[in-house]
Parts: sequence; structure tokens; C-alpha cells
Amino acid sequence: MSRQTDFINEIAPIVQKWQKHFGFGVCSAIIAQACLESAYGSSDKAIYNNYHGLKYKPNRVTCNNGTFKAPSAEQNKDGSYTPIVCDWFAFDSMDLGVEGYFQFIQSGPYKVQGITDPKQYLQALKDKSYATSINYVDNNMRVIETYNLTQYDEVQPMYTNSPLVNYTDITDHNYGLRTHAIDTITIHHMAGNLSVQTCGNLFHKKNGSSNYGINGTDIALYVPESNGAWTSSNKANDMRAVTIEVANDMLAPYWTISAASMTSLINLVADICTRNGITQLVWSENKSDRVGHKNGCNMTLHCDFASTACPGPFLKQCMGNIALAVNAILAGGNPSNFTLNGYDYAPVFDPEYYASKYPDLQSAFGNNASALWNHFCNFGMSEFRQGSAEFDPLYYKQNNPDVAIAYGEDNPMYYFHYVAFGKAEGRKGAL
Repeated sequence: MSRQTDFINEIAPIVQKWQKHFGFGVCSAIIAQACLESAYGSSDKAIYNNYHGLKYKPNRVTCNNGTFKAPSAEQNKDGSYTPIVCDWFAFDSMDLGVEGYFQFIQSGPYKVQGITDPKQYLQALKDKSYATSINYVDNNMRVIETYNLTQYDEVQPMYTNSPLVNYTDITDHNYGLRTHAIDTITIHHMAGNLSVQTCGNLFHKKNGSSNYGINGTDIALYVPESNGAWTSSNKANDMRAVTIEVANDMLAPYWTISAASMTSLINLVADICTRNGITQLVWSENKSDRVGHKNGCNMTLHCDFASTACPGPFLKQCMGNIALAVNAILAGGNPSNFTLNGYDYAPVFDPEYYASKYPDLQSAFGNNASALWNHFCNFGMSEFRQGSAEFDPLYYKQNNPDVAIAYGEDNPMYYFHYVAFGKAEGRKGAL
């Protein structure tokens, strides 16, 4: 193979990956741009993995590792050239260089979202002064035709919605198609114990919405993930975040959510992350980190952008633990057979201990672990029975007043809190 085809074969799948991630752009045109701008990977800028001739502009790119200075030339309208020396973005790899291209285009004055024709895409960039070459569109189209680059333009779904949804009520109260890839999760509270149906009805009447809503085991879709919802009082955040409204089972001042809602929330967030290529959920107590997406932080709050109590003190204090629970799912943990809603309940349930502690269960089920587990899930937790030597629910409630205030008489939530958060936090489950 030639140097040209070697370069195309290397960069094409990377362009396809990031085009799908960001949800805009035409692969054939972007590959052709890289071919010409980098002389098929052999230019002085390609040494720094800058394949698209990205000049340094403040706040345009975050995945670079610095800048470098190099000469170039800009073509004037009369065909003459003006030499220039300027700063250019530098990247650690081809992958990051291509990601940098999409960040650069996305944050610039270029209106290319929604364009699927390569020639129209290139012309839109030229019309907005992305390039000065008089023959910029024709030169790139020649590369596309020579190497049949339109083979990389197969339309693929940019965004999908969660298969966990069991209720759908789409509202047109949203910003329309996203202008930023999904890379953030924003969890809100409903400020009431609203059903997902009631919440959906409200979104048709008020100037607000969210991508999803949760109450217990009900998970609703209100705004498809392809669109930014009117949720956070901040368009920039809502265009990059999947927003989730969660019902409160206790109102002010704690604004708690139920055990079932917490389970649904964590499973939904893990699913969102998996489908959108978010490999790790990162929480920060520092508002500057959250708003600025610094230090890897990709969780934000409504109160970061507006004067509001949302998401309330309980959910706010749970954010770090929610991230831990979601990351455990993303890491593909190996739970025992005693798994409930994606969580390993082995720390709070041991069938031998459960049967020996309660004679009525020993008499009814003997040592049948499956029957004992079913009883524990359906009745034992609600009855506040102790299922393992490691965890005594009454002890846990009495010695963790913050948890007791949050969950009150919602008995199953104490077991859930321990397996999802408490154990990892080093809280004692029993004497």
C-alpha cells in the first residue's frame, strides 16, 4: 500500500469514532482535510499530531498537551500568499489530535451541525473562514473522490435512549439537537413525590424539562438524548449533559429519595455512561471543578447555575457515592448470586446465617438458599430482619443518624445504603 492509503487506513476509524461521539461532521471531508493539511501525516505539524492545521485559539480545545510555533502561509483573495508564524495546538496522539479537531469546530463560529454532504460541509467551513485557500473545497473533494472516502460516511445513530425506560412522554420543550457530545450527568430532584406521569404532564405546561425522570422503579423518557433539555438554567450545560429528575419521598429540608429510586438512578446513569462512552463518573465537591469540567469532573448540579436548592442536601451528599456505585458497574464487577438491581447484597445476606437466626425460616425453607433469598427480598428487609453477621439493620440505623434522617421507615433502604455506599465508606454494619 502507498503512504497515502496507509495514512487513510489509520486515521479513518478514529475520525468515525469521534464523529459518532460528537454527533456532527462528515467523515469523508474530515479525513480529506487531514490528508491535505498534514501531507498524509508527513508534515511538520503532524509530528505534534496536529493533522488538521489547528491554530491555537484560547478555550477552543482541552485535549491538547500544549502548543508549538511554526510558519505557514495564508492565501489572499488575489491568489497571492502571506507568510505567517503562529502557535498551533500539540497533541499526544493521533486519537487526541482528531478529538481536538471536533472540539475546535464545535467551539468555533462554524455552523456545520446537521450537514451530511461532504461538499456542503467543506463549503460551510470555508464560508466561515476556517481556511483561506481559494480552491479549498475542490482540493478536498478531489481527495475524497480519488480515495473513495465516502465509504466512511455510512450513517450511524449518534444517540440512543436507555432501554431501562418503561414510560415515554416526549415534550417539545427542549433546545433541539445537541451541539456538544454527551459527557456530563446532571441529577435533579422533583421537589415533590411526583409520579413520572405527573412530571411529564408538567413538562408540557411549563418552560422546563429533563431527559429522564425517576420515581421508584419507573423510569421515564421526556427528551431524547439527541436533544438538550431545559433543565439546569444553563444551555451550555444542558447541551452536554443528560439530565435526570428524581422524585422525593421526603420533602424539605432533606429532600430524600427512596431506595427504589436510588437503585433506578444508579442503573440509569451507568447505562447512560456505557452508551455514550463515559468510562468513569467523576464527582467534585469543588464548584469550580464541576462548572469548568476540571480534573476530570463530569457531574454538575442545578444549583451550580441557579439560585435553587436542587438537588437538595441528601442527593448532594450522595453524589460521590453515586459515582462510586456507577463506576463499580462500569468496571464490570463480579457480584455473587445474591444480586438485586445490579448490586451485590452478599454483605447483608448470608443464607446460612439467615436460616439459623430465624427458626420460622429454617422450618419453612430449610437450607434452600434460593428460597431464603426470595424471602429476604420480598419480606425480610421490610421486616428489618438481619441477614448476615456483617450487617444488623437496627444497629446501622441507630448509629448512622444521617442515614436514619434520610430514610426514616423505608427499611430496605438501609440495606441498600450499606451495599452501595456505607461499606465503601468504612461505616460499621454491626457490632
